[in-house]
Amino acid sequence: MKIYSSLTRKKENFIPLVRGKVKMYACGITTYDDIHIGHARQAIVYDVIRAYFEYAGYHVTYVRNFTDVDDKIINRAKTEGKESSQVGARFVLENSRDLERLKVRKATFEPRVTECIGAIITFIQGLINKGFAYVKDGEVFFEVVKFVDYGKLSNRKKEDLINSDESPNKKSPNDFVLWKPSKIGEPSWNSPWSQGRPGWHIECSAMVLKYLGETIDIHGGGIDLIFPHHENEIAQSEAFTGKKLASYWLHNGLVMLNGVKMSKSLGNFMTVRGALEIYFPDELRYAILAQNYGSQMDFSKDLFKNARKRVYYFYQTLERIQFTIGQATEKPEENIIVPSVISNLEKKFAEAMEDNFNTAKVIADLSNVFRELNKMIDSSSFLPDTKVLFIKSFMKSFGRISSVLRLFEEDPGKYLSNVRNRILTEKGITEEQIDATIKERSLAKLAKDWVTADSLKNNLLIKGVSLKDSPDGVKWEIVFD
Repeated sequence: MKIYSSLTRKKENFIPLVRGKVKMYACGITTYDDIHIGHARQAIVYDVIRAYFEYAGYHVTYVRNFTDVDDKIINRAKTEGKESSQVGARFVLENSRDLERLKVRKATFEPRVTECIGAIITFIQGLINKGFAYVKDGEVFFEVVKFVDYGKLSNRKKEDLINSDESPNKKSPNDFVLWKPSKIGEPSWNSPWSQGRPGWHIECSAMVLKYLGETIDIHGGGIDLIFPHHENEIAQSEAFTGKKLASYWLHNGLVMLNGVKMSKSLGNFMTVRGALEIYFPDELRYAILAQNYGSQMDFSKDLFKNARKRVYYFYQTLERIQFTIGQATEKPEENIIVPSVISNLEKKFAEAMEDNFNTAKVIADLSNVFRELNKMIDSSSFLPDTKVLFIKSFMKSFGRISSVLRLFEEDPGKYLSNVRNRILTEKGITEEQIDATIKERSLAKLAKDWVTADSLKNNLLIKGVSLKDSPDGVKWEIVFD
């Protein structure tokens, strides 16, 4: 297995710290508002990576945190006239529900910062004792100059390694805050230095140590966290333990909207909840997984329209598979060799995933397999039971793959019906109106009124519904934009 590590800026062979086990951490959500598509991408990416490791036989301990104390939470609480603890707790719950709707599994541990204050204080005191941190007027800062490897992750020049924490108590602009006194009305905890609260960066270092230990296999997060957050995590953790923090650093690309990073602070985002009013979970997951996790993702209607069309095609094929299985009545031919496109399905899946978790390649390979399955179903070269033999072989492998991707696991008939109903609602037409038009068209055809029959058919087509005449009667289907 090869993984691209941001630390070395190249693909490396994956060698776990302990054979058969993986310890991974991904920076979680600051709980002050609803999550957006950018958060969804990160959560889905690392959940699938975790799922693949488990598929490959590893025991995975995965930690994804909630930052439930932060300036943004405090400001939201003031606006709402509530305690910041209430706001933080509310959005932990709501964000968790949104992730569940996206079929993101819970991590092994999902700690909240407010549950780890003791561990954070102990960590900070350790840095002070080791000479890497200093105290002034109740504030505690990490002294960057003391950590000689600072900048190794972001690969920035020294003059570009400025931390944004503003305080006259800093010895250098490069230093960053570990603990700060709280203002009146803000959440605070007793510490040896002041009644205060932790800085952002120290929180993750303390939680990694508490739940996973001194060194972990994989640390993940968005590419925008490389500096300062992950750079500062490395400095804190490696100064404290004297050991490397993580063997591999993974970073997912940003989600862009109108050419700008999707961000709450910029007001440039679509919430997961809002997206799910328009798109189904499988469509959102497909749009995310059909791209390389490290690439920039441009959020657009066209992206999700294509995802809807492709997911619909997959479910149509799965429905055809169900029908084909039901048609089998004869014994399969003897000595049948399952086509390689089916027999090699899991092999190709593993090859793609072990090349830096290339879900885009997995999706492309599945598209090829589904195309071949449709050809086979349409072919008269095989007996029905032989087709079923091939299909059952496919379904065993496909089931294992779809459980990793968390895609295409719904009942095909129900899924297709739900998509049709949503699209028809968007277009302002009902199934009853379609059926009535079909009957009216049939009467026109009986009367040999071809102009009216064609006009009725074209009117439906304008509304996104195509009619197809067959020996079994007239069938209708959605036409995607």
